[in-house]
Formats: sequence, C-alpha cells, structure tokens
Amino acid sequence: MALRCGRFACPWLLLLWPGLLPAEDCVFLKSGRQAACRVLDFTAEAVKISYRPDPAAPPAERLVPLEEVDYVAFAPLPGEPEALAQAVREGRSEPLMAFWVKRLPWLGRPRSNGGEIGLTYAELLTRIATPDRMERALNIYQQIEAGDWSEERRGRAQAGRLRVLLRQGRVAEVRPQAEALLQRSGDCRVLIELHHVMAEASAASLAELERDHPQWTQEDDLVPRHQGILDEALDGYLYAHLFHGAEEDLAARGLWAAAQLARAQKIPIAAADWASDLTQLYAGTPEAAAAQTWLEQLAAAAPPAPKEAHPPTPAAAAERAEPEEGAAAPPAKPPRRSKIKPKKPPAPAKEDRADE
Repeated sequence: MALRCGRFACPWLLLLWPGLLPAEDCVFLKSGRQAACRVLDFTAEAVKISYRPDPAAPPAERLVPLEEVDYVAFAPLPGEPEALAQAVREGRSEPLMAFWVKRLPWLGRPRSNGGEIGLTYAELLTRIATPDRMERALNIYQQIEAGDWSEERRGRAQAGRLRVLLRQGRVAEVRPQAEALLQRSGDCRVLIELHHVMAEASAASLAELERDHPQWTQEDDLVPRHQGILDEALDGYLYAHLFHGAEEDLAARGLWAAAQLARAQKIPIAAADWASDLTQLYAGTPEAAAAQTWLEQLAAAAPPAPKEAHPPTPAAAAERAEPEEGAAAPPAKPPRRSKIKPKKPPAPAKEDRADE
C-alpha cells in the first residue's frame, strides 16, 4: 500500500533507489522504510524533500509528515568535509563560517551534525583571542547549549562557554559552574572539556597570585600555595592525555597547554618532554606541529656540547636554551605523566552519534 504524504501518494518511499542520489540525505520512516533525497525544509508538521522517482526523471518535491518520520540522516553539504579538514589542519575558523550558518536552522533536528560544525568553529575562533572573536564564539556555544539535539554536544558547549568566560576574566563565576557540571556529566568528552576549564581557571589564579605578589618565592605561605595551584592546572591539562588518549584532538590540546605552562613556570625539562610526547603520540595535530617547531628552535639555540657523541635530547636542549632568569623559584614538581598512549577503546553503540 502506498504511503500518503499530504495530498500525494508516495510509493517511492517503499524502497531506497540503489545509487540514486549519492551523498544525499536519507529519510528513515517509523515503518522501517527509507528514501534517499535532499531535505529542503522543515515545517511544524512535515519535512519537505526533493527526490527522483526514477533515475532518469527530474527531481520532484514532496512533503513527508513528521509523525511518520523516525529520523533524517543528513549528508554533508557540498564541500563541507574538505572545509572541515582544512579548518582543523590550518587552525583557521574561516572555512567553517558558511557551513555553520547553513546548519544552524536544523540544530535541533536529530542526527544533524550542525552542532559538531559549530563546536569546531567556535574552538577555532577562540585561538585568536580578540574581543570580537570571543563574543562570536560565546554566541555559538550558547546557541548549541540551548538548541542542539545531542545532550553530549550541549555539555561540550557549556564547557566551551565557560572557557570563553575565563578568557574574558570572569574567573569567579566559572569555577563553581564547572565544578557543578563535573558532578553531573558522565560523557567522556564533556569531562575532558570541563577538566580543561578547571585547568584554565587554575592557570588564571596562578597568574593572579604572581601578579599580586611579585616576590612570592620569598614568602613561606605562598610557596606551597603556588605549587598547589600549579599542580591543579597541570593535572587538568594532562587529564585527557593520561586517561583518554584515544580522544586525540583533546589530548593534544591539553598536552600542549601543559607544556606551555611548564615553560612559563621555568620547568624546561617537563615542557620539552611533553612537547616531545606530542610529536610522537599525536602526530598530525596542530599542537604537534607547534611543538615540533618549538623543539627545533630549542635545539638550534642550545650551545654546542663538543664532548657529547650524540645530539642533546629535547629536555637537555631545553635546559641549556632556556636558563632561569632572576631569582630562582622553588623547583616545581609536575604531576605523573604517561608516555604510553592509552589504547583506543571500542566505540560504544550510540544511535545519537551515528552522524558523527
């Protein structure tokens, strides 16, 4: 029996034309039927699609009642995969702007990948921390947090919003929100994002302590306090690397942040070791490329050591190239780290992540 779609009989939905519309959307009905098509629009009651009733026929438009639709599998827009790969590879947000605008209206539709595009776009915006870009990123995070169909993406958007607030100097309001979210969330990537937020909050507190107390190394009560805050920051940055190394993009981001903080805190051996880990364990990430460049600069700046038969290790080069300046700070004790990349666990069966 033909399915009725408004005023139209739809026998075309009784089967999926093999090879009919490559890289097109697909409507899955509650009856188990499916149809390749291009989704044109959603109304309150139906989804408007374009399809070919026959491979040789021109496209036709139909309305499919939403009450009969299980979900829609959205295909990538033309040029979308290439733009996403370029944006991540080059660390630039610009290639994703047009695709985020096109995906935004369908943010709340199940299986839409609009939120994923938006999260990547916002993250790349924050890498250049101008007020305008930070405000744009904050707006994107708020839109995803309020309207995305995926609970996991809404959680990641919350963490992203808190990171933007941190960079706007609103540290006091961020920490209690992040701590509350940590207690509620069970998603791996959300937890990683929240640990990163807490690490950035600790790093901001560390900078504030050093700014308010320039001679902190000479005050007995501030030395252990400084060390405790530093440990909190490094623990948070290294969380993904130590416990969720399979999440390579987030692990690389945190590991590079830890290396940069260690460098700023005059811990050159730890900084060089973590940068070296980046190049070995997370090759291909933008952070690994940045770490490789820095390590090469260290090796070039290190004074020659004629008695050594082999080139200096990254840690030795760091120790030589970046001697401590001014008053010597107490030696910082970085947290334990793992040089062994955790094995990637089998992907859990989650129907709501099928589009990713």
